[in-house]
Amino acid sequence: MVALASCHLNGSKFDRQKWSYGDGLDYPLRNDIVDDLMKNHHIKGLTYRQVIDSLGSPQRRDSLQFAYQIQDNSFDFNRKKPAHKKSLIVHFNKDSVVVKFEIYEHTDKK
Repeated sequence: MVALASCHLNGSKFDRQKWSYGDGLDYPLRNDIVDDLMKNHHIKGLTYRQVIDSLGSPQRRDSLQFAYQIQDNSFDFNRKKPAHKKSLIVHFNKDSVVVKFEIYEHTDKK
């Protein structure tokens, strides 16, 4: 686990182990590797099963999209700033093939 902590650098390369690192509420390495994932890894055209094999189970899903949490401080009740959420959204067509993926960000107004 020490090796994972030492890899926490801005602009790090994506790998499945870093992406999966987290406790279910917080994934501290994802924000640093999501740019590499989006730029250098072929997500579009993957099947539903290939996405799960590559990224693991999403935090939210419906029939045509997966949402992978990147950042979410809404559970931190001691925060000094408004709640901020950032997710990777993967969109599928009716044949369960990725047609689009994007970053969604939202900051609550205080």
